[in-house]
Amino acid sequence: MDDKSIIDDIRNSNNIVDVISSYIPLIKKGRNYFCVCPFHDDTNPSMSVSEEKQIYKCFSCGKSGNVFNFVMDYEKVDFREALNILAKRCGKKLNNITTKSTDKYDRYYKMYDIAVKLYQNNINTSFGEGAIDYLNKRDINDELIKVFKIGLSTNDRNSLTNLLLKKDYSKKEMEDYGLGNGMSDLYINRIMFPLFNTSGVVVGFSGRIYNGSKSESKYINTKETKIFKKGELLYNYHNAKEEARTAKSLIVVEGFMDVIRLYSIGIKNVVALMGTSLTKEQITLIKRTSLNVYLCMDGDGPGKHANIVNGEALVKDGLNVKVIDLKEGLDPDEYILKYKADGFKVLYDNALVYTDYKINSLKEGKNFSSIEDKTNYINNVLLSIEDEKDEIKQELILNKLSKEFDIDVEILRKKLQNGKKSSKIEALKKEPVVNTKVSKYMKATYVILYSMLNSYDACKAYETKLNYLPDEVSRLLANDIVYYYKMYGSLNIADFITTLNGKESLKELLDKVLEVDNELEISSDSIDDYIKVIKDYNVNQEIKRLREKMEKEIDYNKKVLIAEEIRHLKMGVEA
Repeated sequence: MDDKSIIDDIRNSNNIVDVISSYIPLIKKGRNYFCVCPFHDDTNPSMSVSEEKQIYKCFSCGKSGNVFNFVMDYEKVDFREALNILAKRCGKKLNNITTKSTDKYDRYYKMYDIAVKLYQNNINTSFGEGAIDYLNKRDINDELIKVFKIGLSTNDRNSLTNLLLKKDYSKKEMEDYGLGNGMSDLYINRIMFPLFNTSGVVVGFSGRIYNGSKSESKYINTKETKIFKKGELLYNYHNAKEEARTAKSLIVVEGFMDVIRLYSIGIKNVVALMGTSLTKEQITLIKRTSLNVYLCMDGDGPGKHANIVNGEALVKDGLNVKVIDLKEGLDPDEYILKYKADGFKVLYDNALVYTDYKINSLKEGKNFSSIEDKTNYINNVLLSIEDEKDEIKQELILNKLSKEFDIDVEILRKKLQNGKKSSKIEALKKEPVVNTKVSKYMKATYVILYSMLNSYDACKAYETKLNYLPDEVSRLLANDIVYYYKMYGSLNIADFITTLNGKESLKELLDKVLEVDNELEISSDSIDDYIKVIKDYNVNQEIKRLREKMEKEIDYNKKVLIAEEIRHLKMGVEA
């Protein structure tokens, strides 16, 4: 079998309904299945999955594709990794199949791979004895060093630079991607903790001093680059995502040392932030693993604040949140070293539901003999439960407040309802107005392309009667469709989509083309009508060009000739 046949076989062996339903629940309605789209902030099921065509389409954000595209977008992996995932799922072997990379940053992933291997090699030589001793004293053993690919940059200021120069990388590339300073290595004499993207590829480092001067920065972290954007990544996500799906929960901590410590006691469904506050992109990653989240920020003041801020963001996005409330201002790494695995697991088993944690935190620093403090506390509690979907829980909290502060529960209930109304009004004010009107020429283009995907007769009609579309991307997509028919004799949309990997502009256009009504009746007459629309467009564009030319023309006789040409073109359109 050739590579294309193997790829098509893997796609055919992975029913798109089975694959998508293994990630998110699907509901059957008529011939198709529907689900909440995981690729945008969706509340109502707007993604349609066609078992017949083996494709999916979101009618809200426009995302569409076949089973490969879904896995690529959902898992945040490239085509090769998606192919591996789906091959394992159906028990197929890839053997020596070669797939062209669709990632323009492959060169820089390879650059980081070279760096990782150098640093790992360093730590296993005589240069690394001090670093190994330092890590062992912190209860990071050889197994953890291997799992997290911990390495060492030596005192040689040019070891990585010289190696990369030999591999045809420039000093500017090293500087742009965070491995050099324009002259030499960026990391000197530090323990190197690799930072991974969602696929498990190293895209950055955090370098820690272990025997240097106290005046040095404790950590040097990779700057933001084209392949490392900390707001879009979570440390250890590549290892934790499957563990979280199995455990049906994900633990979120602040630092990578906290992750390594939890991993050392057998808790592997854990990730760390690349900052203190969760971003939308990070929340999306979390939702792809589990809807149940345990927050375990540091036990100091900033850490408790981070629990509130991040908990609020997660709850608003529909996740079930609990908080592991650390004591004594310790971080998870310190807490486990002091109280061991059993001590941490007691806190884990007694984690507070986020609402309870937040209400408890609102009491801190309040003097309840003060009417002002008491009023502020009650108002803040009511504000915190406005978005609570469980009405029973809301009622219990209202009754508790009523008894605790001797206030009529109806007053509290009315105050809560007024707050909800105000929130809804503000949300409506901020709702953006989106203009989705499409010109008749673009609509005709979409229909012609859609018809070509579904009918060889439509493809032949395009070739013989038109063979041209108004914009370049549309023409390129039409050419790809024609080529596919000539190569393989027929066209399966799900297989054709695979050929567009790496052709982003064509894939974006295909997303719009697939929005054409799935029930569109394709006939030679209807295709001819749309072809005429495009022909008219082309003629009108030519008339516009000739008019502009006539306005600039000085010679009267030439003006007359141009006017005559315009008249003939108009007659053709009207006919």
